[in-house]
Amino acid sequence: MTTTVSTTVSSRRQQTRDRLIDAATELFAEKSIEGASVEEISERAGFTRGAFYSNFDSKEALCLEIVRRRGEELLETTRRALAVIPDAPVSVEWLEEIIAKVVTVLDVGFTLDDNWVLVREELRLYAYRHPTFRPALIEIERDANDLSMQALAAALDRHGASLRIPIDQLMLTLDAFCERTQLDAILAGDPVNGNSWRDGLERLVRAVVMLPPEDDTGAVGRSDQ
Repeated sequence: MTTTVSTTVSSRRQQTRDRLIDAATELFAEKSIEGASVEEISERAGFTRGAFYSNFDSKEALCLEIVRRRGEELLETTRRALAVIPDAPVSVEWLEEIIAKVVTVLDVGFTLDDNWVLVREELRLYAYRHPTFRPALIEIERDANDLSMQALAAALDRHGASLRIPIDQLMLTLDAFCERTQLDAILAGDPVNGNSWRDGLERLVRAVVMLPPEDDTGAVGRSDQ
């Protein structure tokens, strides 16, 4: 009985936190982090100021939770994208399909929330104006990026493939491309941006991936096999 009550309370608390986070994300995109007050966030979520402070010590703590959750979402999306790559060596023809699948999943990850690209910029500005927020933001983004790079490096190694540029530069390039494309689409009044976003990302990935030489059967394999 105690366990059931505890689980119910925990579930309700999580729902409250989720609603506060969703409301804050909307308001941050609309008014900026500085412009959105705790009272407005609470009201948008349907709660009182007291409910906010029973879940978060401050607006900065809420910002950190937003960054942490988004980092987890992107990591999970990256894992799912990399999971579609087969362990066995692949042909050049299969590479095209694999890239398309990976980009499709990454597309979902980068567009989980139309507001995110705006909120991300707001979080960076907030960190610029509040030095105490910087270390946590930098650490969370670095950890997510490092895990993504490790997973991608492992996938490339399985196939004996390599990149034309260092992997950290690739991640930075893809991130910058996605962010700029989405910002331009929002400014143009087209947040979805059709297929150009995905097509551009596919071309970037295809341009930097180098496969090992084909063997006599036409399959692409590791150069050391």
